[in-house]
Amino acid sequence: MFKWVNWKSEVVKNIMVLTSGTALSQIVAYVLTPIITRLYTPDESAELGLYIRIIGVGAAIATARYELALPVLKLDQHSFRVYRFALRVTLLTTCFAMLAMVLPVIFSGSLSNSLFYISIPFGLALLAFQNLGTNWSVRMKRFRIISYSKLASSAAGNIFKVVFGFFQTGYIGLILGTVIGFIVGCIFFLRDFRFTNSTYKISSKSPRNAVLARQYIEFPMINLPHTLMDLGKELLIAMIIWEIFGKREYGLFNHTYQMLRIPLVFIGASIGQVFFQRCAERINKGEDITIVARQSVKTLFVFSIVPFSIVFFFGATLFAFVFGEEWREAGQYAQIMAPWFMVNFMSSPISSLPLILKKQGSFFILALVGSLLMIASLLLPNWLYGASIIQTLWITSLLQAAFLVVVIFVIFGYAKNWKK
Repeated sequence: MFKWVNWKSEVVKNIMVLTSGTALSQIVAYVLTPIITRLYTPDESAELGLYIRIIGVGAAIATARYELALPVLKLDQHSFRVYRFALRVTLLTTCFAMLAMVLPVIFSGSLSNSLFYISIPFGLALLAFQNLGTNWSVRMKRFRIISYSKLASSAAGNIFKVVFGFFQTGYIGLILGTVIGFIVGCIFFLRDFRFTNSTYKISSKSPRNAVLARQYIEFPMINLPHTLMDLGKELLIAMIIWEIFGKREYGLFNHTYQMLRIPLVFIGASIGQVFFQRCAERINKGEDITIVARQSVKTLFVFSIVPFSIVFFFGATLFAFVFGEEWREAGQYAQIMAPWFMVNFMSSPISSLPLILKKQGSFFILALVGSLLMIASLLLPNWLYGASIIQTLWITSLLQAAFLVVVIFVIFGYAKNWKK
């Protein structure tokens, strides 16, 4: 079944290092999530989901997506200069976010709301640094650092969520736990950054940093709008479900979304990070990448069959048993969304290929179509004939699954024709 996989290759070894760290971090999450769901309500989960989406948009703006350039540049020193430049942009963005939060904090009306707004600049800064540190580690093949960071972040974040939950802090306990997890995870990247900085001795104010950043202007000019579209879509989805179907329904949807992403985080992201680094190397050498892309999709297809089949047939019962009866409806959502997330899982590693192959422009148009399709599938059924959230999710899930199949074939076309 796995005859196409060379288990002794460097790529597979790197995947195993990343996957083992991710596995341990997810085991911690698995153990503590059933406790967390019994300490917090779907409404409180909705607040966390909204917060995560806000800082996700902020972190993308903060780095201008230069983190994706780090594994691609040919020279390590040039890559580190772009790293320093992106950190400076992150600092400026964080300062601006702090100023933007002054009025919301003043007029928040409660301590929890004030802490929510105060946490936004810190959350986006930590997430931005985490993204930069991860991609620098991918470039340098320091995959153990990524694994240690994921494990420490998951353990700290989920433990503090439980602690705050016992003290009945409400949704702010979920947010503070998340921020603490980011802080702990970033410590590993900070140590690596200090070591690298002492090696190259590059100032953050060096003019050459900006010169190199301008040479890779396609990342903020093309990839950033693409990313903002994706993240903005997630934020808009939260607002649509919250407004049309209710805060509780969004909390259930957000929990389902996070649970269905577990295979993606557990295996897909690890394979994707190694795949990205491997393909960048092969392209720089003028070698074919089609075989590597096909192997990645085939491997993830095999890994996806069992977990997503279980969710599809037994999601409601499984969620009620694991997370509590209050979350049974989230399990119904999971059954409906399983086909969508299975195809998303399969396509996850090759989604970085348009970036490496300089196809960001055409892929941006394709992604824009997908985003508009998803927004329309959430809005129109309820607007046209008052569809329930269950009916709406069926329409959205099937349309997204079909669209992602098209995306896979388009990316294979990019990989096949990149030398022509």
